[in-house]
Amino acid sequence: MHTEAQKAAHAWQEQIVVTFNEKLTKAASDQPELLRQLLTEAYNDLSNSIRVMDHYLPPIDEVIQEAFGALKQGWLMITKVNSERQIEELLDNEGQLRLRTPLNIFIGGQILDRGITIANLIGFFYGRRPQIYQQDTVLQHSRMFGFRPIQDLTVTRFYTAPAIYAAMRRMHESDAALRQTIEQNPEQTVVFIQKDPQGRIHPCSPNKILISNTTTLRPFKRLLPVGFQTDSKTHVLPAVQEIDAILDQTAAGRDLEQPFEIPLGLALNLLRKIESTLQMEAGYEFDWAACCAALAYMSSSATNPATRDTVWCLVRKDRNLSRLQPTVGLFSDAPDNAQREGAIAHRVALDIPMLILFRQNGLKELGWRGAPFYWPVIVAQQNIRTSIFAHETTP
Repeated sequence: MHTEAQKAAHAWQEQIVVTFNEKLTKAASDQPELLRQLLTEAYNDLSNSIRVMDHYLPPIDEVIQEAFGALKQGWLMITKVNSERQIEELLDNEGQLRLRTPLNIFIGGQILDRGITIANLIGFFYGRRPQIYQQDTVLQHSRMFGFRPIQDLTVTRFYTAPAIYAAMRRMHESDAALRQTIEQNPEQTVVFIQKDPQGRIHPCSPNKILISNTTTLRPFKRLLPVGFQTDSKTHVLPAVQEIDAILDQTAAGRDLEQPFEIPLGLALNLLRKIESTLQMEAGYEFDWAACCAALAYMSSSATNPATRDTVWCLVRKDRNLSRLQPTVGLFSDAPDNAQREGAIAHRVALDIPMLILFRQNGLKELGWRGAPFYWPVIVAQQNIRTSIFAHETTP
């Protein structure tokens, strides 16, 4: 568990973990059926990745029996690591944290950052939230990226906050885009761009980019908000009705289900109206200003001067997507379908980007607040050059 540097936080985390261990141990004797249910859920989760890799999966009854025995015999050791003196006492002859029992949990801050090896490490609780995410530092913190046997990967689990996950994902996307561009065409440059205070977009030096706060633009990349709730019905409904009227007037009798071109300014106006109707949940964020700037950059990058500053628009109405994914309980993240809207974007969005607007009915039984709303998805065009777009830059 690596969350923050303050020792008081480590003490609180230790208290929580110790309490969990005590409750689970007590349940092994007093509430065996409840503990069996919890262990079965954990077993089913782990079994999914084990089966994908076609590795050995022990029978569930055998696993549950071992888990009960481990709790009753005190196999779990919880160790707080937050001083150099403790580290020296805890290291074995090979310089690794000594595993004194079959099950170990280490809680710490700075000392667990780097330079210490922990054998057989398969569970990570990471909550370190610096003011500025530096890619090299975050990767040093993140021991889940270290080398380990493929068999261990199937049972490795990583737990963190949505904002931290989003920063790590942006790091991965930019790194993957750079690697792919170099592999496919070493002569092709990657564009690093930023938005100035006047809203203009221009190239910038790569060393000014904070990789954790970027959007990687590449062919058919999707940009969309995830992890939100709609505003109140009285606020959302007038905005949605205004968007309806704008789209109907713009379509001028054309079928909204078919893609049509709209001015960039209109697309940005629609996004601003939609932004006012959606509220990001705690831990989730979506940079609307950066999204609009990225759309403007992609539209202005069209190779055909006649299509610059225009955007393809596609509208889908009467949609009923649940706010949460039914099986995993995570926020829904795909109002579009790769075989339908995705195929249209691949066929049409060749020189300019596409804005897809999904008019959700927002039913209460699906987790929303009973008002229709628009869920936007931006799709980058096929011929966009791989670009690293900076939401912020260093001075």
